Amino acid sequence: MIPEYEAWIGKTEVFKEQLSEVNTTRLYHTLNITDSPPSSGESVFPLALLILGEPSVSPEEIGEDGHPVRGGFMPPISLKRRMFAGGEYEFHQPLRVGDEVRVTWCITDIIRKNGSSGELIFVNIRRDFHAMEVLCATEIRKIVYTDSDPKVRPIDDPEMTGEWVEEMHSDPLQLFRFSALTFNGHRIHYDRPYATEVEGYPGLVVHGPLLATWLSLFAARKSGSELKRFRFRGKRPVFDLHDFTLTGDLNGKDTAKLRVLDYQSQLAVTAEAEFIS
Repeated sequence: MIPEYEAWIGKTEVFKEQLSEVNTTRLYHTLNITDSPPSSGESVFPLALLILGEPSVSPEEIGEDGHPVRGGFMPPISLKRRMFAGGEYEFHQPLRVGDEVRVTWCITDIIRKNGSSGELIFVNIRRDFHAMEVLCATEIRKIVYTDSDPKVRPIDDPEMTGEWVEEMHSDPLQLFRFSALTFNGHRIHYDRPYATEVEGYPGLVVHGPLLATWLSLFAARKSGSELKRFRFRGKRPVFDLHDFTLTGDLNGKDTAKLRVLDYQSQLAVTAEAEFIS
């Protein structure tokens, strides 16, 4: 814990919203899922929960980067760039179209680290998803702040693909639609001049949670099993400029190791899936 941010530990917000048929259908179309979207009362895939419970603030409460101004729910960290560093998910029972969902946010820890790229501050947030007072899922969300230069990224030896392989591509329209569905205002995902000229990226950044969603669907499809737990960690950004690769392997009977590789076969995301046995 960092002393100057001690007051933010345990800070809680609660949001209530419906998992509507309209937004579920929009999510399926945004992800280009070929199966028919679920109707009222039918279950959704586990990481569909990402469209629920995101904060909404008035325009004057939005910072330059498109997120709510720091110092409210999130601490007033001065480091310039914010990223979704990873997440851990446990699925207790399916969410269903039409559910009224209560999403509780709680900041559980704030940690300072020094890496090869300089100072990093991690904010860990637990989110609980309840429907009809029943806990359906939990998320441990890891947000990182940094001043590191996104242009300084050493190239490692190429990563080899696993047994499962799928080539992917994203585009500005898809990134915009996913931002809208998850109510993520971060401009690096849809505002190219901001992403390239202000934050220094070469292109639009593909959302970490979008990559994680694709990996979770990929794992379920390739294994033929339903997810019980899923975790992912971002290693380096993926951009709309190039194709990227989903890959993975079964790791024993009920788990799988998964990765996203960028166009240079560099490791961008690692993930683990645990299936219902």
